[in-house]
Amino acid sequence: MLHSFSCKNFYSFKEENTVSFIVNKQAPKNHGYFMTPSGTRLSKVGVVIGPNASGKTNLLKVVPFLRWMIVTSFSKSPDTNIPIKSFQFGKDSLQPSTIDVTFELSNHIYRYIIIVTADRIFEEKLFIQSKTKKRVTEKKLFARNWDEAGKQYKLDFGKGFNPPAGIANTIRQNASLLSTAFHLNHKLSQEIINLWKKIETNVIELGHKDESMPNALIRYSDNSLLKKKMEAILSKYDLGFSSLNISKEKTETGYHIEADILHSIGSKIEKLSIKYESSGTKRLLILLQNILASLESGSPAIIDEIDINLHPDMIIELIGLYLHPETNPNNAQILTSTHSHIVLSKLDKYQIFLTEKNELGSTESWRLDEVEGVRSDDNYYTKYMAGSYGAIPNFDI
Repeated sequence: MLHSFSCKNFYSFKEENTVSFIVNKQAPKNHGYFMTPSGTRLSKVGVVIGPNASGKTNLLKVVPFLRWMIVTSFSKSPDTNIPIKSFQFGKDSLQPSTIDVTFELSNHIYRYIIIVTADRIFEEKLFIQSKTKKRVTEKKLFARNWDEAGKQYKLDFGKGFNPPAGIANTIRQNASLLSTAFHLNHKLSQEIINLWKKIETNVIELGHKDESMPNALIRYSDNSLLKKKMEAILSKYDLGFSSLNISKEKTETGYHIEADILHSIGSKIEKLSIKYESSGTKRLLILLQNILASLESGSPAIIDEIDINLHPDMIIELIGLYLHPETNPNNAQILTSTHSHIVLSKLDKYQIFLTEKNELGSTESWRLDEVEGVRSDDNYYTKYMAGSYGAIPNFDI
């Protein structure tokens, strides 16, 4: 589960910006929040709102980038570039990006920091935190720093990490130490990677992923439980949906796959090829593969532009899946962006993140409860549309 993350000199973010799911005692006592085993109260939902080109997608990119870095990087070729860009205006384009994330695993809180360019990891650190009523302390598990003079990495391991034999000779400039240690059968690294690989997302380095219906159908075909849950939800959404029939055939290059949706029409069941279904129905099929897998595993979902082709009320329903214990018994979290602003009327100020660009072209983000004077009983939708919180389009020329 995610506690918080921050980025600096990362795509459209010049200065450090933080997204935190941590809430205080003033947050409402409802099912939108939960207490972790470590005693930290977190939100299950974060929704990012802002005008076009304000940096919403770039804010969401932080977690998928970390997922790639932690899980995948060592499996890539040694000459593969790291999929990241710094702030592109001015001298900052030549400087490394800094990413900082705090997450919880097996009752322990970890903080992971990486300073990186597309060419090289300059610094990488992992800490384990101890939380008491008075303060939070950190103990270093490892630190890795690039020594420019010696053209090599300096490694410093703390108690509790127990590095695998040979790791110093296996370190690469484009692969995280965690990913490297995982491939050397390091127990803690395996536990951390097993957590991060379950994160569901439709965000890639270039932005919103070109989601494929065939890939979604293959996933449903291979996972009957996921398919059954998808059918149960769609049958409630007034789409005339009854069930999904999938035909999958192995070919030399992959799979040939076809699908029909069965509709309840009066007292009859009628079949319609999926290619003739509405854009909204197709979008739901693709989205639900990520959302339902997240809810099943209790892992975060990072979803960009959840509102594409969907009615605003449908967005509220999808986010609501994370707010009810019946559909989210494992306390999964979702962070999503949307232009369907009516969702603001259904959320608390601790669950709303706003983004806009300043005069330097740099994105600034903030959580709504950080705005002075925002009350818990405010109509956030009305006030946002009136411009009270900023982060709205400016059409003055």
